[in-house]
Amino acid sequence: MDRTAATGTGYVDQYRPPVAKMYESLKTTPDDLLLFFHHVPYTYVLRSGKTVIQHIYESHYAGAEAAANLVEHWKLLQGRVDEDRYAEVLNRLEYQAGHAIVWRDAVCNWFARISGTPDQQGRVGHYPGRIEAEAMQLQGYAQFDMDPPEDASGGKAIECAQPTRNCSAAFRFEGAPGFYEFDVEYFDQNNGISKFRVLVNARVVDEWVADDHLPAKRPNADSSTRRRITGLALRPGDNIRIEGVPNAEEPAALDYVEIRPAPN
Repeated sequence: MDRTAATGTGYVDQYRPPVAKMYESLKTTPDDLLLFFHHVPYTYVLRSGKTVIQHIYESHYAGAEAAANLVEHWKLLQGRVDEDRYAEVLNRLEYQAGHAIVWRDAVCNWFARISGTPDQQGRVGHYPGRIEAEAMQLQGYAQFDMDPPEDASGGKAIECAQPTRNCSAAFRFEGAPGFYEFDVEYFDQNNGISKFRVLVNARVVDEWVADDHLPAKRPNADSSTRRRITGLALRPGDNIRIEGVPNAEEPAALDYVEIRPAPN
């Protein structure tokens, strides 16, 4: 927004003259206030040496990383805090770490589409280890287009087509043998309680109930959440299947899974 006196709304003149003079000029406006006072192209270079668009990308990736680090810092307190409090706080921090990724991707993909300028580090729109739910072998599930598209990875997700049926999405693991962290990104609405379970070669490795209290009655960024399975042993060719059981108006919707080598 151009809020300068010379070419914009004149908002800057509400400040005392020395401050107004500083904000009137691109050269003296601090980076963190630049877009409030000035209308510049995405390619404008900030004092940091980064372009505006690259700053948007990198700040959101840094934010998601910081949220993930909070989880690891809290884990250092295990045994020093009562079990109930430890588990409750860990659950909230893990949820927020996952949701930071949802919003990182939504914001960065939107700006990438609007600006037409790719991330210099090649991260935006490229997610190694992510398998989209719509690309899996589906039984009972049906693909749908997310509105707006930024609310789901790749702009699409899947939901149980018939609420009375159990649904499944399956794929084969093609990575190296080892132990992995396995994230399931799904949608937990407040108008139903779906059930999920994950199987590897027909063996149940995790199951849960989607009974959180997120502020959404349909699949979108507000209802997007994740389930993490740690220390999951996988080998090439393993068949991985996610089963969903819808309930009421909640269609056991899935967005994607993400597989990363477990930390040492």
